[in-house]
Amino acid sequence: MKKVFLVLLALTFTISLSAQKKLKKQLDSVTTVEQAKVFLKAYKGAQNKLITFNEEKHKTRLSEEIMRMSKGATKTVKKDNQRTHYKVLEKNKITYYRVNYIFLDGTKMPIKDIEELRYNLILKLKQGIAFKDLAIKHSMDNTSQKGGDSGWFTYGDMLPEFEQQVMNDKYQVEDVFTVDVESNKWYYVVQKSHEKKSITEVKVLRIIEETR
Repeated sequence: MKKVFLVLLALTFTISLSAQKKLKKQLDSVTTVEQAKVFLKAYKGAQNKLITFNEEKHKTRLSEEIMRMSKGATKTVKKDNQRTHYKVLEKNKITYYRVNYIFLDGTKMPIKDIEELRYNLILKLKQGIAFKDLAIKHSMDNTSQKGGDSGWFTYGDMLPEFEQQVMNDKYQVEDVFTVDVESNKWYYVVQKSHEKKSITEVKVLRIIEETR
């Protein structure tokens, strides 16, 4: 009986080792994001996915280790009965922007009232009242809870009409200006809070392998 158990154990180990080698070979063959998408269709799993790590948004020990990895490099994390494989597919510097803004919704407030409010808000800013305090009180979206801070964003994150204005290099830090998105009836008072910044982003293929 003991001999049979040992044979079964050895067989299980051999099969497991063979599966690991097969997966490693498959991961080695994936070198682009497009190839990774095809791979994910074949190697299905709820937690298997493409992940983008951003050096400003992700501050965990794992993300910092991955940020230091070169393109094509892999990392395996063993925990309990799983191996999680990370493979770096792309590593890029992306230009990001950051502003403070007060959002006014033209579907909930007449344009005449919006124009008057924006005039008064800009006047209060010139008088030295903090943008954060005005945003908390007047902004009509969830950024009001953060004092109007947009956080870092890049091309495609916002509507084109908004991006065309706030990504314009003619504005200096602390400059205040207005932006109208007429298509949505959205109106803004904007303050440039940061210079644009190149931020490293890493696209990674994550595959979780059960090892039971």
